[in-house]
Amino acid sequence: MYHFIINPKSQSGKGRKIWELIKKELDNRKLTYEYTITRYPHHASEITRDLCNNLSGILKLIVVGGDGTVNEVINGITNFEQVILGYIPSGSSNDLGRSLKLPKDPLLNLETILKPSRFRYIDIGQLKTAEGYEGKFIVSSGIGFDASICEETFRSGIKKFLNRYGLGKLTYIIIALKQLLTCPFITAEISVDKGPATKYKQVLMITSMNHKYEGGGMMIAPAANPFDGKLSVCLVHDIPKLKTLILMPTILFGKHTRFQGIETFNCKNLDIKLHSPAYLHSDGECPGAFKYISLDCISNTLRIMI
Repeated sequence: MYHFIINPKSQSGKGRKIWELIKKELDNRKLTYEYTITRYPHHASEITRDLCNNLSGILKLIVVGGDGTVNEVINGITNFEQVILGYIPSGSSNDLGRSLKLPKDPLLNLETILKPSRFRYIDIGQLKTAEGYEGKFIVSSGIGFDASICEETFRSGIKKFLNRYGLGKLTYIIIALKQLLTCPFITAEISVDKGPATKYKQVLMITSMNHKYEGGGMMIAPAANPFDGKLSVCLVHDIPKLKTLILMPTILFGKHTRFQGIETFNCKNLDIKLHSPAYLHSDGECPGAFKYISLDCISNTLRIMI
């Protein structure tokens, strides 16, 4: 049996419309399924945890929502070997769906889930802070500039307004331009795979990626591979903000990595010590500002229908 978790508020109500389309198709096929509608933040985690704890055997779990909803689901899974995940994107950014090359048509996506050609195990990330926060991420986790964008996006009404007109992706561009002017540089000491720490000044952001895209199609990590057991890290430092503004369009095509001050590398583990707290995001969700963060890649963990 299939268990659907639906975020009806994704992309300002698009999630509900997509679910109505999917439900009609399921009923026409007389398929057996159960579904739960999320009602508040982190509800998807609670639903997933309850399903994992109360079901025996394999759980076929289908998410209808955005990357943030998938993030909540993976943080609710108590036994990854028990779960097979399907995903029907209905969010504003849909970077996970873009990376996995999922069909944009929800009914085509449903067909793939009902008759998958294969299952694959993909990597997920895990993060811990010295302040006590722990969580998992499926797409990316960032500190600094991109996290400040996520934090303001959550507070701002711009995203909801633009989603009404199908322009939700512009939210990240508008807020990114503002944050580029206001987000302070940070000083960080970074240790890669438990090696010696290197100090960086004037750091704009440190982003750890499992997939190529974040922020609605920004190709932050063109070499990222969700099957290689490693995080793909993008470190931006010692670049004047005006130059960063000029370079921003190159991120759309993954060409930013050729410029001085933008470092990319792969690793299993990344330890970060900041001289002052900075915002952290996990798949676009911002739990707060922290000084000490450890990130790990958990390889071949989540089984997904493709």
